[in-house]
Amino acid sequence: MKSLQKIGLFLGVILIFLLGQTGCQDEWLDKQPLAALSEASFWTTESDAMLALTGVYRNSNTGLNAYTNELLIMSSFTDDSGYKHGAVGVIYSGYLNEGDGQVVKAIWDRAYATIFKANYFLANIDKVEMDAAKKAEITAEVRFLRAYEYFYLSVLYGGVPLITDVLTIEEANNQTRNTLQQIVDFCITELTAASSDLPTSRPENEKGRILKAAPLAIKGRLQMIHKNWSEAAATYKQIIDLDNHIIDPKYKEIFEEVGENSKEIILSTNCVAGLFGNPQNQRNYHPDFYGGYQEDNLYQNLVDAYLMNDGLPIEESPLYDPANPFENRDPRLYASVFLPGYTMFRGRLFPTDPEATKVGSLRGATGYGWKKYVTEDYGGDWGSSGDDIILVRYAEVLLSYLESKLEAGDNITQELLDQTINQVRGREAVSMPPVTETDPAELREIIRRERRVEFCQERLIRYMDIRRWGIFLERLNRKFYGMKLTDDPDNYDAHTVETTGKYRGHYIALDKTGSYTEDHALLPIPLYEININPALEQNPGY
Repeated sequence: MKSLQKIGLFLGVILIFLLGQTGCQDEWLDKQPLAALSEASFWTTESDAMLALTGVYRNSNTGLNAYTNELLIMSSFTDDSGYKHGAVGVIYSGYLNEGDGQVVKAIWDRAYATIFKANYFLANIDKVEMDAAKKAEITAEVRFLRAYEYFYLSVLYGGVPLITDVLTIEEANNQTRNTLQQIVDFCITELTAASSDLPTSRPENEKGRILKAAPLAIKGRLQMIHKNWSEAAATYKQIIDLDNHIIDPKYKEIFEEVGENSKEIILSTNCVAGLFGNPQNQRNYHPDFYGGYQEDNLYQNLVDAYLMNDGLPIEESPLYDPANPFENRDPRLYASVFLPGYTMFRGRLFPTDPEATKVGSLRGATGYGWKKYVTEDYGGDWGSSGDDIILVRYAEVLLSYLESKLEAGDNITQELLDQTINQVRGREAVSMPPVTETDPAELREIIRRERRVEFCQERLIRYMDIRRWGIFLERLNRKFYGMKLTDDPDNYDAHTVETTGKYRGHYIALDKTGSYTEDHALLPIPLYEININPALEQNPGY
């Protein structure tokens, strides 16, 4: 039984890989058995190679459009937001266990299914007669897709089995974990090689295929995670020097279908409404008040991270009025968050009434909602919109380049600030005051705050940041608050509110104090895999 299960993960994928791509070409199955198709007939023409390339993209980390709970649960693994039914110890609130199938096993399975497809492609592509440059390009795409899966696995699980060949059943059932450094070294090598054979830009009919900047951006992420600052800075400078990507003058529209062709986007999943649609943006992130699922809710500490429009924190700016806390703020706040009693949307004011925003009736609701991915005038199928799923933007390149230069000990000049963080803050839709601070300690905090608000709710970035900054435990082991409900918490009993300190009168959405250890920063290896292959060692703490 165990062998059959492992076939489903490592070898049975090929049946899906081939059959899933043949579409209406049923005559192939009438003429030959599947083995003959794969070995003797398939790898012969350029069209076969392109079909196989599509198979590797399909359901990969960069190609998957299907609804999963991954983004919601991983968002709860940060200090920015929590699931609407949040509770301590529940996986939706970021308490993952080795038996979980929605994230722990699902990510692992998706990654190794894609890795198998990529290995099979790379083992056979040389059989195809086609233009050498084009073959090198599609080979680079596959090497990137495989490396991206290993990057993702390394961030979430640490060291994992490094598989670069098509395995037999016996081999698949006896894999051990490679070290984290081995995985990182492999990814760096593959991403470097892939970038050399990929185009800087593509025509419209190739939208969604990998660009040269994508492997460089992921390479830079890995170098930053492992504190190779000078190398990271050099990698990000390569992207800047391509002179192909820009900071879009718009902000919120980048995350909507209208902005899917923005030159700020470096890597995304290409979604097509009704055909290969995005099932999450319009349905899952709409607040319940507007008819959506309200899957995730933002915390007060994220809202407080947004500066006033004079460039100062709310604690320092003379513009901040506690009675009108959302006035005169960084415009990205209005683009990203549904604010109680302030946001007008679909002709109605987002309410302050706790029951209307589900505070109290939904454990984990906060009175704040995700707005960044929701299109106000969208009139199509909420479960299948055309909003692309953005994975990497040029804004990340610029902020990461600045941070890498800072942490490498390089001289920080006003020119460098203007080329990086001030481009991001200075986009027309944002127009925040430029940064002039060059003191390393002060600038470090400015960069970290900037990353938090610029990439609010964007996949994996906050999780990676708080881990590599060494503040994971500090940011997770705490109370998380929602909107302010009263000025007199000592005589208020409608909902549970804080009675002391900075958040006096605010709703206590979830108290995670003391419920995490350092080990929880990594996901566990799926119990399903360890049961099949006891040679796989579990991560500490599980």
